[in-house]
Amino acid sequence: MPEFGGDLEAISFPLIGNSLIIGLFSLLHIALAGLAVGFMVLAPLLETADRVNPFYADFSRSMTRFTIVTFSVSTVLAVIMVELSIGLFPLTTMWMWNQFRWPILLAMAAFILQLAVLYPYYHYWDFFRQRHRRVHILMGFLAAFFVLIWVVILDGMGSTMLTPETNGGPWGRLLNPTWIPLVIHRFFGNLVMAGFAMAGYAGWRLRKQAGRTDESYYAHLLRMGVLIGLLSLIVQPATGLLYASQIERAVPRAYAQLTQGPYRGLVYAQFLLIAWLFLGGLALLRLTQSPPPPPPRAVLTAASICALLIVVFATSPSIRRPVTFLLAGLIIWSLYRWRAALTGVPTVDLNRPMVRRMAITMGVVSLLTYLTMGTIRETARRPDTVRGVISLQDELQQPAADRGP
Repeated sequence: MPEFGGDLEAISFPLIGNSLIIGLFSLLHIALAGLAVGFMVLAPLLETADRVNPFYADFSRSMTRFTIVTFSVSTVLAVIMVELSIGLFPLTTMWMWNQFRWPILLAMAAFILQLAVLYPYYHYWDFFRQRHRRVHILMGFLAAFFVLIWVVILDGMGSTMLTPETNGGPWGRLLNPTWIPLVIHRFFGNLVMAGFAMAGYAGWRLRKQAGRTDESYYAHLLRMGVLIGLLSLIVQPATGLLYASQIERAVPRAYAQLTQGPYRGLVYAQFLLIAWLFLGGLALLRLTQSPPPPPPRAVLTAASICALLIVVFATSPSIRRPVTFLLAGLIIWSLYRWRAALTGVPTVDLNRPMVRRMAITMGVVSLLTYLTMGTIRETARRPDTVRGVISLQDELQQPAADRGP
């Protein structure tokens, strides 16, 4: 490890420690940011299909409103997170900035362009919808495109901390082994959380909508959220396998630390939540159909067995992976079987306590799953902040040093 100058003493956050305080603000930030990214991708897609179902345009506008409202909170959390990183982990923070100067500038430019498109997209919604519908939809897609550039670059920087690529320039360093798998996995993870968050919100609002005009709106929103969540969820076993395989290949010690080491409790928690998502999603899918087809009990029984095996063998990939794909296959079969009902007008009363509670629960579980996955990714680097480059001990010994490019 190279020697660095600097004689400032390390800063230690009282009571909970440096890592936990940054992790707290990071998790709060990515929860809002992940939802915002998912909604920004879905909003123009749903607006495009508003002629199929007039509710889709309202869904799109509501998603955009959520993004606008939460942007300020998410930005404040991000600023606090960056300030804490500079103060508590200056060596790592400056190393990252020196490694990725030009990608960071591109990400900032994309973020500013995204804001420049997103705000007119929302605040002049009626004007553009009435006079320039295609321009309005294009604005939505542009906002989604720019925010994805921002996310892709940040994922590249984050993945570098686990599997650093020290050769090449600022752009070459982004091409580390886990960058693209992480981008794909988090993209669909955002959609899973966004879909089930929609369903959970609709379930919560349906409590007071019995017999009102808005009841049909929230019933459609609940079912749309379930469909988006499940369609994104069935892709995750494949994207998760790709990501985990790349981690195992690039940093086998980090992978072993998670599956067999002191942090494997997080892995069990993760797959408990994933099993819950699959099983709860299937149960919610059945509850939203009328009448339920004859075989669903057998399907639910098979899915329950698969979910149990996923949790029990969470740290045994050779067993867990095929069972997870089998469970995803059951979801695919169920979606195909009930495809006609999913695209029409709800023929069953969705404003029932069981449906509402299940939808709200799925929204909470999807959020916990997203946060747990992020925690696992960050934990895999320990005891380093940048795997094999900067350790926690380096931060303690040389807290004010700047490693340079």
